[in-house]
Amino acid sequence: METVSTLGKEPKQKPKYEYPKIIMASYGARELFSQWITAAFGFTVFFYYESVIGLDVKLAALAYIIYQIWNAVNDPMTGYLMERVHFPWERRRGYRRMPFMYAGGILWLLSYLMIYLGPTTVTDTSQWKIFAWYVVSLCLFDVFGTIFDVNAVSLYPEKFRGLRERRMVQTFGTIFGIIGLVMAATIPPLFITTGVASTYRNSAMVTVGGGLVLFLLIIPGIFEGPRVREMYKRRREIIDSGNGHDGFFATMKTTLSNRRFVGKIILFFGYQVGVVMLQTSALYIVTYLLDAPASTVSLLLGSMLVGALISVPLWMVISQRVNNNRLLSLVGGFLLVLTFIPMIFVKSLAGWIICIIFFGVALGNQWFMDPPTMGDVLDDVATRTGRRDPAIYIGYQAFIFKLGQTSIATVIAVVHTITGFVSGAPSLQELIARSPSPDMALFGIRIHSAIVPAVVMLIATLLFWRLYDLTPEKVMKNKEKLDAMGI
Repeated sequence: METVSTLGKEPKQKPKYEYPKIIMASYGARELFSQWITAAFGFTVFFYYESVIGLDVKLAALAYIIYQIWNAVNDPMTGYLMERVHFPWERRRGYRRMPFMYAGGILWLLSYLMIYLGPTTVTDTSQWKIFAWYVVSLCLFDVFGTIFDVNAVSLYPEKFRGLRERRMVQTFGTIFGIIGLVMAATIPPLFITTGVASTYRNSAMVTVGGGLVLFLLIIPGIFEGPRVREMYKRRREIIDSGNGHDGFFATMKTTLSNRRFVGKIILFFGYQVGVVMLQTSALYIVTYLLDAPASTVSLLLGSMLVGALISVPLWMVISQRVNNNRLLSLVGGFLLVLTFIPMIFVKSLAGWIICIIFFGVALGNQWFMDPPTMGDVLDDVATRTGRRDPAIYIGYQAFIFKLGQTSIATVIAVVHTITGFVSGAPSLQELIARSPSPDMALFGIRIHSAIVPAVVMLIATLLFWRLYDLTPEKVMKNKEKLDAMGI
């Protein structure tokens, strides 16, 4: 583990890591696996149900609202149970999160396929059958995704304790995450024929098959070694003794009254809305603004990959030199806002590619800085409470992420309703022929692709600036306290 010679400064000697880089890379591949699923979900699901099947946009949005109500219970409760309930395999073998990650990851993939296995022919009576299938499959997708993600992300501050080690892990995670995002935008769409519902099912099967292969890469990284299992044992003894075993609502009050955590998840909400809204809008941009085939999405996301891969090594070097997670998170937030502005006006494919390259540079910052910043928050909480309960906080962050997804569906539904976008029009020609206001419908795509994300990201960044005050000095003091406390 690293040592600190003076407050707020990194050690001069060559950094020593607790784990070899192959293990850090394996854990970082979690982002590859997660983005492979979530990006595929974001790119196609809403477009599939609204534009391909022809489900009324109001019903599609209502499905997301019900999904969000479920999230409001499922995500925080999952995080709470992961910290408060000790399952038989943990007491016998000491493994706490691994069984949930194994089961959750595989079932998450299968539940993604289920979304596309419902009826595809819309009639007056089948609208509600399709709606019901949509709601149930979304909720199951959320259950298994939350089980996997809450445990995988919670393992990060427990397994990787040093600042340099966390940044190295996240360097791998950021690079792999962007690769996963681009792979999801490039490979599954090759199996899609625009407007043909059955080909989306084929694409989902490709996502499941590829996901099973990618899951194998993360197994060494998510393994819970002896030190981690010993830490779980000490935590279990504390909870079994009755110390710190707050109820669900008392825990909720404590969690959401933490200004630093609230500031962190507000910034997370902002950049997730920006990124996922652009992902969700990608097929709309390609199909209607550029009048191009679905495979063109791969060009846009390839541009994001170029920008992000260029920037990630730069962000890592800067983070090691500046040693200020708060400052770099603010820089990334404002950069992301600026990258949305030209998207409001650009018209050509070349122009979109240039915009997306710069967007990738800013996105690289947010992806790189998010886990270390969250790690600082969780360390701060541990110094105050005397124990680590990361899954509780990760559960609320997962809820914020899903809230962002639901707000995206709501924004798209409202914008499409106001601007005259027609459900079930899978091409630009059909939209022009059927929409009462095709020019407004096309501008509506720019509203939910760029204007709304820019406004949301600006507000989130300003609130983060106001609420999140973990300076390098405070972070290092917390590290010293945690070392002295043995947690």
